[in-house]
Amino acid sequence: MPSPSFPPGATPGAGGVVLNPEGRVLLVRYRGGAWAFPKGHVEPGETLTQTAVREVQEETGVTADILGPLPETRYTNDRGEARVIFWFVMRAEPGSPTTLEATFTEGGFFSPGEAAARLTYPEDRELLRVALASVPPVGRA
Repeated sequence: MPSPSFPPGATPGAGGVVLNPEGRVLLVRYRGGAWAFPKGHVEPGETLTQTAVREVQEETGVTADILGPLPETRYTNDRGEARVIFWFVMRAEPGSPTTLEATFTEGGFFSPGEAAARLTYPEDRELLRVALASVPPVGRA
């Protein structure tokens, strides 16, 4: 994957729309109440895919592999920081446990319908739609 150019002034990050082998979707709930996908800042020397895998594991305890890229999202966080997040659809390893960082009050795997209903932001619901369309249905290669 070519190295993306980051917009001036925007802090890059990466994250994952993680599906388990049963097709359930990994979500986290922030202390402020928002439901979202795990993501975080790119560390020096890290690729976007490395960031996504690391952040999913650090935030949720789930080990997952990259299946492919998803559209990026841009927003300004509650501290006024412009962010650009590079997303990937990912598959959790079978039996990967969920252990949340203290930043989150809840989280885990949900059916696609329940995940879509819980997600706080419309752009996350669109990411979920694109991710689900990009992977074969459960039980089919």
